[in-house]
Amino acid sequence: MKKLYYSILLLCLSVCSTAQIVPYANRVDWLDAGYPGSFPEPATIRNVMDFGAVGDGVADERNAILYAIYSLNNLPGVIFFPAGTYKITSTISLPSGVVLRGEGATSSFIKFNMGGAAIDGFSISGSVNSTEVPAVSGYTKGSTQLVIDAAYENFFVAGDYIELRQTNGTWDTNPASWATYSVGQVAQIISVSGTTLTLNQQLRIDYDVALNPHLRKMTPKMNVGIECMNIERIDEPASGAGYNILFGNSANCWVKGIESNKSVGSHVMIENSTNIEVRGSYFHHAFTYDGSGTRGYGVTINNHSGLCLVEDNIFEHLRHAMMVKHGANGNVFGYNYSLDPFRSETPANAGGDISVHGHFPYANLFEGNIIQNYMIDHYWGPAGPYNTFFRNRCELYGIIMTNSNGYDSNMQNFVGNEAPSTGLFMGNYVITGTGHIQHGNNIRGTVTPSGTSTVNDNSYYLNYQPWFWSDGLSGTWPSLGYPNAGNSGTIPAKNRYLYTPQSLTTCVEEIVTTVDENLSSEKNIIAFPNPFSDELSISFFSENSEMIFVSLKDITGKMIFEKTVASRKGKNQIHIFENNKLSNGIYFLQLQNTEEIMNLKIVKN
Repeated sequence: MKKLYYSILLLCLSVCSTAQIVPYANRVDWLDAGYPGSFPEPATIRNVMDFGAVGDGVADERNAILYAIYSLNNLPGVIFFPAGTYKITSTISLPSGVVLRGEGATSSFIKFNMGGAAIDGFSISGSVNSTEVPAVSGYTKGSTQLVIDAAYENFFVAGDYIELRQTNGTWDTNPASWATYSVGQVAQIISVSGTTLTLNQQLRIDYDVALNPHLRKMTPKMNVGIECMNIERIDEPASGAGYNILFGNSANCWVKGIESNKSVGSHVMIENSTNIEVRGSYFHHAFTYDGSGTRGYGVTINNHSGLCLVEDNIFEHLRHAMMVKHGANGNVFGYNYSLDPFRSETPANAGGDISVHGHFPYANLFEGNIIQNYMIDHYWGPAGPYNTFFRNRCELYGIIMTNSNGYDSNMQNFVGNEAPSTGLFMGNYVITGTGHIQHGNNIRGTVTPSGTSTVNDNSYYLNYQPWFWSDGLSGTWPSLGYPNAGNSGTIPAKNRYLYTPQSLTTCVEEIVTTVDENLSSEKNIIAFPNPFSDELSISFFSENSEMIFVSLKDITGKMIFEKTVASRKGKNQIHIFENNKLSNGIYFLQLQNTEEIMNLKIVKN
């Protein structure tokens, strides 16, 4: 989405290239993390009620949902869940191009009750061809071209997705049968010339000819979205796990504006995938928190998935809110808020909200997050190089790297972070290994390393202030790290949690900053057309860039519609919805920020 709001990217490339605290040799290109462009809006919409869904929380709705999906005939489309509660008793596998969309996280509820089976809720899973095509050359960091064995000259064509991987090296101090090919990357071929394949992204690490680098052809699931709904797992399996949402062998998919409560395994698992975006959502609680089968995890990026973006989310009461493992690389976790970490061990609050969890995850960026603890552990061996922890705040135990069992997590980057807590055992900065870049970290009010308090770099994945930012509540971007005073700044996700608990998710982010000339008073709120039939827009004036909570209620006080938007200083116009099913009558529109509430009566006819 950010790529739509900021279109003049080339203007800032020179600025980004001069950000030298972490030189490019010690990081990678994170600019293209997330869904490439704006999320698609398929023209075809299917209402699950038209296919037999009841929405009463009692009936099994799985067949109705599948019938609605089948009616699309393998074409893109939206499966719409109006307000209600939908029980699902077995995994729903989603084909490419399908968007599941509810009316909002406080209106459309999905209840997974799998009868104790250790299975997933929503599964978006492509496939990988078993043929291994040897890579002959080109497999060095920064390369966009691979040369393959001549025997496979016609095996790939432009547009194919590939998985590049190799066997594990001497770093693998704790082998596991499920992690035998940790170093790897998922990419798309943009052109083929003989045995030379040109990729859509640079390689993020050097490969080793002795470790048999090779390619496999992928058939990913693509352009699948899950939006604006509340997901909850009801039953707990006696053993095993199961994710609320699984992306496996997928590309260009997204989750936005959902609340996910009580997953068995990770709330969202991303495996061997690329360009998956998770934003504006609220993930919280689990059945158990022992970590077995990713129990108690939030969003896990696994198995050399890359260029995924986890941004502007809230995580609460989880063992590990955000995790990278098993060679995940080139991913971005930006401006998320995680609180109340919880694990089964003592002390219960000492788990890593952000966890870099062995089997060589590398070149991942953690930027602008407010969390409690950051942990690089060696339970499954070391992390790979170039993981970058930039302008984050750790409010409890701080930043901790554990001691290795023979191979250190070397060449990490720690720049502009805060660990402000001065409580007993809190506010740590424990760094092991060698070859790290450390600069401008504010640890208990002390510059670490000494003399490095100048941090001029703003971002390593954004060219501009993020579109969801709100100056009025969050301060000037970037708000964390020097030159800001320690423990002073905040981020929009934390503000939502603290100030608008009625709207913890952000489902719709559309904001237009030009309005008609009828807006004459700074304190006015205008709805137009009013009366309205299908579409409704509102105009208002905002004194600051800030978060605005928008709600619509009927004359009985029942909530009809709600969302949170990021307004900008000055005149704003917001498109609210298109809804042919809203009954005719009088409704009350309300806009609320931290200082005032604006109300307006509107009429539907």
